[in-house]
Amino acid sequence: MKMERVLGISAGIALGVSGLVASVQAAPMLYVSGAGESAAQAAETNFLAKLKSGYLTEDFESYTAGATSQSSSIGTSVGSFTQVVPGVGGDCDSGSFTCTGGVAILDDLTSPFSGRFATPSGADNNNWLDSMDSQEMTFSLTPGFNALGFYITDPNDVGGRMTVGGTTFTFEDIFGSALGNGNVFYITLFDSEGLGDVTFYANAPDDGYGIDNVTVGEVPEPGSLALIGLGLAGIGVMRRRKA
Repeated sequence: MKMERVLGISAGIALGVSGLVASVQAAPMLYVSGAGESAAQAAETNFLAKLKSGYLTEDFESYTAGATSQSSSIGTSVGSFTQVVPGVGGDCDSGSFTCTGGVAILDDLTSPFSGRFATPSGADNNNWLDSMDSQEMTFSLTPGFNALGFYITDPNDVGGRMTVGGTTFTFEDIFGSALGNGNVFYITLFDSEGLGDVTFYANAPDDGYGIDNVTVGEVPEPGSLALIGLGLAGIGVMRRRKA
């Protein structure tokens, strides 16, 4: 909606500098790194440095990648990923995969898609969680955390969106309106009131994305300095909660 336009990095930092913690607490904050693995890794490092000890990270390496991993819901150490509305007519119907079969753990040898990959790259990181072109997928976080960070590869832009706590962030606002194939970003979400389910909506029934190295944790209060640090990782976005 027009009343909920994006606030950019300067506005996000200004909120922290001026100490308007009450304003920050009234809405979830989203930050996205610059495009590319180098910028994404720098954002992840910055995010992890702001968390209290005891945070959890899921890299999906303990799972066997491929069609046998595909399920309507996959439970992990950081929460569960559930296909709500399947995709239709895309590569998710390739080989032993089915579009209606749910989300899946993939690697380069088992993926029917191009442009999605494990991040950050390295010999010890091969698997990722793939949306399998789900038109709607929900990530239900392990309770008790107010911050979330994750890599996303090949995110769709025009028409795609993400909701958290009754607030909607459009992919076009976050990433721009003309992404090429195979982009990678690091996204962080913060809400001092705690984070609930995060739901991803694809821009088309045959388009999707990959998610990797998902971290859930807690940013200590007061959160203004931490939010400044998160904001420096990339573009800051805040939306008001819906009445």
